[in-house]
Parts: sequence; structure tokens; C-alpha cells
Amino acid sequence: MRNSRILSMVLVFSLILTLLVGCGTKSGDANGGGEDSKPKIAYYAYNTEPYIDLDPSVEYSNGIITLHNIYETLTRYDDETQKVEPLLAESWEANEDGTKWTFKIRQDVKFHDGALLNAEAVKKSIDRTIEMNMGAAYIWDAVKEIKVVDEYTLEFHLKYSAPIDLIASAAYAAFIMSPNVVDKDSGWFNEGNEAGTGPYMIQKVTKGERVILTRFDEYWKGWKENQYDRVVIKKIGESTSRRQLIEKGDAQITASLSTSDVNALKENTNVNVIEAPSWKNVIGFFNTEKAPLDNEDFRKALSYAFPYEDVVENVRENQALQSYGLIPPGLWGHDETLHQYKFDLDKAKEYLDKSGVKLDELSLILTFTSGNEDHRNSAQLYQVNLRKLGIDLDIREMNWDNVWEKSKSKNPQDRQDILFMYWWPDFPSPISWLMSLVHSEEAILFNLSYIKDEKLDQMIKEGDQLSATDRDKAEELFVQVQKEILERAYQMPIYDDKTVWVTTKNFKGFKSNPSYEGVVFFYDTYYEE
Repeated sequence: MRNSRILSMVLVFSLILTLLVGCGTKSGDANGGGEDSKPKIAYYAYNTEPYIDLDPSVEYSNGIITLHNIYETLTRYDDETQKVEPLLAESWEANEDGTKWTFKIRQDVKFHDGALLNAEAVKKSIDRTIEMNMGAAYIWDAVKEIKVVDEYTLEFHLKYSAPIDLIASAAYAAFIMSPNVVDKDSGWFNEGNEAGTGPYMIQKVTKGERVILTRFDEYWKGWKENQYDRVVIKKIGESTSRRQLIEKGDAQITASLSTSDVNALKENTNVNVIEAPSWKNVIGFFNTEKAPLDNEDFRKALSYAFPYEDVVENVRENQALQSYGLIPPGLWGHDETLHQYKFDLDKAKEYLDKSGVKLDELSLILTFTSGNEDHRNSAQLYQVNLRKLGIDLDIREMNWDNVWEKSKSKNPQDRQDILFMYWWPDFPSPISWLMSLVHSEEAILFNLSYIKDEKLDQMIKEGDQLSATDRDKAEELFVQVQKEILERAYQMPIYDDKTVWVTTKNFKGFKSNPSYEGVVFFYDTYYEE
């Protein structure tokens, strides 16, 4: 969505100079490496806006890169161990059927406004998110009631079995805020106000452009001398400009660079190029409520016509892997025994003939979010293949609001035929894909293939409930759902992305975690000469 071409070196230098002076450090040393150059500043050159909404109950986009440094959750998921780790909760347990969860809340934790963390504060935070019912609030749908047992003990009573330990580690909608601010509206938060328990506080926000964070001196984990006192997260849309900032040492970390910039940086001994797993993948959604895509054989023809290998090798330059089903590698529910469609025009023609669809002047509309070069290049390759089958592909690149508005049209004929879209999880479970993208919806949200399949709905619901008590059985059901999706060609899983981070050599302690897309937990990082 993001890349164009070069900004001049003069403009980039001026931007950094202004940024550093505005942060109160000496110009020319973003790292604060000298003895008299406090504070130490970490600069994250981000490819788009650092937040959409600063309300921790509402934000459902890239703003988590900011919020996870200000607020904390009860638990945090470690993708390396595939375990849920304690954070604001010290421990937890569930009853046998997973309908009651008891959490012990950490003591002696202070919010930025001076309030103390306790069970009541946790209840108020989550109740607020549930009541607002915005963003990813659906993750708490199983909750019937939250009870405060004593000052530091909390019980979740559920309508049905659910993995609250995983849900409490969610990237979205699981943040805990001070009880003093739960009655504030979103406008208050978006003015740059906050009250979390996290290591950093908001110093200044410039909407759509920049966030400056400063350390919270009373953070419960304490501070070491070489940690960063301030963090700047700034939108730098051009890949080349982000690359220049890293090369000069004016930014400490960036990602989402063009493959040519990544390859150039691999030759630079002053930076680290880190290829990390990502749970972000690209899916093609077929409009199954609109002819001829309501025809299963026609959808299979379209699936065999897609140039998967070409896209992975040439468009993504091997910074991705062709998908096996909807769930990416490294997350339970991923299964490499699932069927993969491969580019095969003979099979595409076979299924096209079987479908009986008349090709006279047949034109399909494909939409995706503007500025995404990978989607554009993939669509153009796809267009060439479909033309060989006698199908015209009308590629429409639009801003996300227009893409989404079209996809949610009440009349199926007014929607796109095919949609390319990224997806990544709300919390580390296959349910983030299956409930959002597959389960039937009364009002259109993200099931943009418009699937209405009672059999799949039942398997998804059963798997969701079993995920709290029998993970292996839940995984079997989730794999079966994906198998059905592929057999019916409801959707076209295209590729699972890799995240390529680039950091300066002196930026230490960073660890990528695909559970939290794009997030840098700056407290864990530090400066080293």
C-alpha cells in the first residue's frame, strides 16, 4: 500500500534534524551514545501511519505498534515456545470444561496516572471493551460475567468453553487501562492522552505522522542504563527513504522494504537484516454469491490459473511461501498435507469446461488496496493467465475504504468478483481466520467470500470451544475446515509472508513475534556501542 520513489537526501536530513531537536536530544546522535547526549532515542521508521485510533478498546489496525508499548495485557504469547507467558497476570487456571478461568493479578504495578493495578481495574478495562463492541471486541464473546474475588483475584465466567489465556494475550482489544479513564471517550485518547501500565508514555502525537514516547520511570519491571528513554515511531512511506535512514544510523529499525532495498542492505556490514516468521498472509476471496463465481468448478478453474510460484519467486523474491490452507506455518492449525493448487492451465481449462460457464465477453473485477505493488504485480500476472482462458480481468486498485465499501454492498452484483487482502491474527489461534473469514455473518464484515455453510459453522464453533480443553481435537477440526475450503474453492490462499526487519548494529535485544504484527517491544531493546 505504501511505496513510491525517492525523497532527496536534503529532505531526509532535514526531517531527521527536526525530529531530533523536537525530541530534546542533540542533533546528529539519535542513539544518545555519547556521555552527554541523553536521552537515548530509538527511532522506528514505519511504512504507514503509526496509529489509526489511540483508544485501546477500539484500535484494530497498525496502531498496536504504538499501544503495546503504552499498555499491557494479562498474558503474552511466545511464538518460539508456543506458550502463553505471564504479564499483568502472574498465574491462571481453568476448570475442567474451560468455562471458568481464575487469574491472579500482579501486585505493585502502577498505571501512568498513579492508580494501582488490581482485579477491579482489569474488570473495568475488559468490561469497557466488551460494552463498546468495536474493533476486535468479539474476542471476548464467550464472557458471560467477570467477577472480582478479592483485590488481586479475578474470575471469568463463560457462556461456553474458550481459551481465555490465549485471548488475554491478543494483539487487539485485550489492553488494561487505568480505572480512572474507562469513562473517557475515544476523542480523549486520540488527543494523545493515555493511562496504561506499559514502559512508555505518550509525549506527543502528530496524527497520521508521528508518535513520540517517553519512558515511565515507575514501570514495574524497572530500568537499566542502556535501555531507550524515548521512542519515535514515524511514518516514512517510501522504502528508499527508510533504507537511507537505516544506512545513516538515523533510524534504528524498519521493515516492509522493497526487495531491492533489502538486497542492497544485505551487503551493508553496518546493519542487520533479519528474516522472521510472519503470520500475515494473502488470500484471494471469491464472491460466491455472484455468477459465475457461485459455480464451484469455475472457482477451481480460477484457482488453477493463478501463478503461485511466479508470485513467490519473482514478485516476492522468495520473501514468502505458497500457502497450505489459511493458517500460516508456526501456528497450530497449519498442515502441510493440505491440497495446494498449482498453476496448471490444462486443469484450469478442464474445470472451466466442466463448469459450463459461457465465456462470451466475460469480465471479472478484481480489487485490492491501492499502493500495494505486490498485489498489483500479482494481479497483472493473473490477468495474463486468465486472458489465455478467454476471461478478461478488470484490475481495480482503490483505497481501503472504497475496497471495503464495495465488498460490503448489499447487492452481490455490486461487489467485486475477486478480492486480494492481507490477514493476520487477533490472537494466536486459527479461530482468528476461521471465525472472521469463513463463519457465516448476518452483517458483512470480513467473510468476503460470503460463505454460508452450516457444516463449516458447526465445525468452527466446536473447534473454538475445544481449543480451551482439547487443543489436538480442535486442531483436527480446524484442519478439516481448511480442507473443505480448498475442496469447494471458496477462497484462494496465495502466500504466507515473511517479515524482513532491518536494524542498525547497535540496536540490541529485538525479537520479532508474529503474534503482534509489526510491533517492536522497545523495553526489551537496548543500545550498545
